[in-house]
Amino acid sequence: MINKIHQKFNIQDLPKPAMIIDSSLIKEKFLSLQNLIEGVNVFYSVKTNPHIEILRLLNSLGSGFEIASLQELKDLINLGIPANKIISGNTLKTPEFIEAAYKYGVNYFAFDSEHEIDKLAELAPGAKVSLRVTVDNTGSEWPLSKKFGAPISKALDLLKYALEKGLQPHGLTFHVGSQCMNPLAWSNALMNIAEVYFLAKRNNIKISIINLGGGFPSKLMKAIPEIELIKDNINSIIKQTFSQEDLKFYIEPGRGIVGEAAVIISKVIAKASRGAEEWLILDVGVYNGLLEAVAGIQYEIVSHHELNNVNHVDDMIAYNIGGPTCDSWDTIIRGYDLPKDLKIGDIVYILNTGAYTISETTRFNGFDPPRVYLM
Repeated sequence: MINKIHQKFNIQDLPKPAMIIDSSLIKEKFLSLQNLIEGVNVFYSVKTNPHIEILRLLNSLGSGFEIASLQELKDLINLGIPANKIISGNTLKTPEFIEAAYKYGVNYFAFDSEHEIDKLAELAPGAKVSLRVTVDNTGSEWPLSKKFGAPISKALDLLKYALEKGLQPHGLTFHVGSQCMNPLAWSNALMNIAEVYFLAKRNNIKISIINLGGGFPSKLMKAIPEIELIKDNINSIIKQTFSQEDLKFYIEPGRGIVGEAAVIISKVIAKASRGAEEWLILDVGVYNGLLEAVAGIQYEIVSHHELNNVNHVDDMIAYNIGGPTCDSWDTIIRGYDLPKDLKIGDIVYILNTGAYTISETTRFNGFDPPRVYLM
């Protein structure tokens, strides 16, 4: 991808930091996930990367969109996205968002508690709702099971309560956790969801949608499972368990679509020796683009020096790599090997940075997020 970037842009002239997004790779990843399950409905998780051109591209490919906020809803409305292509998988919605989405015609809202049912019954009367069930998040780089989801033991009571409040419980949803490295996670979760599905069916509650959520990984520093392996595991369980059922399947991928489709081009702005440690400071850090680094996400970083000296791998040293702010928390990674002779002004490339980067930026300390360019 770096070679492709060099063919399209004059790197020296680009303001730094810059993010280059490869539209063709987004399309490739979307089409791959669209083939995960026969007839699956894909709803891109907008929070992952809400750049307007990404939303426009995915809309042209037939994607739906999963949102959680009033601003995300406004962005989709401005693009002319119809309400039937929008769902909300957040189980902790603001009243303002529920009212606006319901008024626009959105008719899919997730819930996992009595309180959320009460809120939806008041602000979106008669809406179709989906129960989010807690599933095992083992193997996920970013587990979500503590903040979201109802235990299986409460599922039937919550579905019945939603009915009592005048809502239409028609879906079951789950999330295996972000950047999930376990290829069995989705299929294992489906076996648990089957328990809830057939329990609901015996109690005359018709579930018509099973939503497998997101969590599909993108390449970072660790090897990730092949999408074909995940696909085979999912379809095996569907065939064994749900083949006789009249069901639609949804997914809400985010990172799996855009994660590998971007590179951040950054510049070395400082170096320092502190005892036995060498520090390399870039113009991008955790506050203006790489927030996930503080939770353990590790990005592959390549220097312009290495690209121009492919056979020259001597004199590599371990750096602590930090961002530009006056905050020690602004540390991207420790002990990362890069060339010793990097100088102030040299360029480095931070790979696979399409997910949760520009959507999680601040302007802390006055440093701007990367400027975005599409190719």
